[in-house]
Amino acid sequence: MNRTKRVFFGGSKGGVGKTLDSHLACLGAILCNQAATYVLTDPDREIRDQGRPYDVLDGRQPKELASILNASRSASDGWVVIDGGGNRQAFDLAIAEEVDLCIFPFRPSHEDMDTVSKDLDRIANALAWPTAWPTNIFAMASAQSFINRLSKKYPSRVINKPIPFVNSASDLLAESLDSPSSPVRRLARKVFGVMEAQFERTVKSVKRRAAG
Repeated sequence: MNRTKRVFFGGSKGGVGKTLDSHLACLGAILCNQAATYVLTDPDREIRDQGRPYDVLDGRQPKELASILNASRSASDGWVVIDGGGNRQAFDLAIAEEVDLCIFPFRPSHEDMDTVSKDLDRIANALAWPTAWPTNIFAMASAQSFINRLSKKYPSRVINKPIPFVNSASDLLAESLDSPSSPVRRLARKVFGVMEAQFERTVKSVKRRAAG
């Protein structure tokens, strides 16, 4: 029997793309004919559910979030994507223990590298995912060096298919999502495809370790 797949986009640093990546993943799932639910947990953000083809749930209060997590354990299908907030290390640790896949987005900067490294040290099952990555050929080489250094320090814990920067993707964070542009749809499908493949690899790895 299929079961709900739970994914958490977290990390200590704000502004790295957790919310955008979460919405992209949910939209991509819907475009690939899979059910998806977005869960907001940051108490400083407002719920924006208008026009979205995926469910949007309010997990900003501990009681509501606990209810959502409990319900997801018995649900039989689809994806639950949990959007974390910045600078909540204890929260990240607690949610990482609940989900099947824990992802920390990071951007190509030394500050992001420092923060995501500390997050990976704290949470052993987390992965790092390059986000809002440059598409300019001259900037890509410099940005790739961040991926290479992080991959060397944390083998097999960096998703090596960056989420590229797409200006119109900011539409996903608008008050209402009416009709996503073609670039946003393509990006959403890509994000979901990479996430789904990584999910399967992670689940298989967990099963191998349990069997061994």
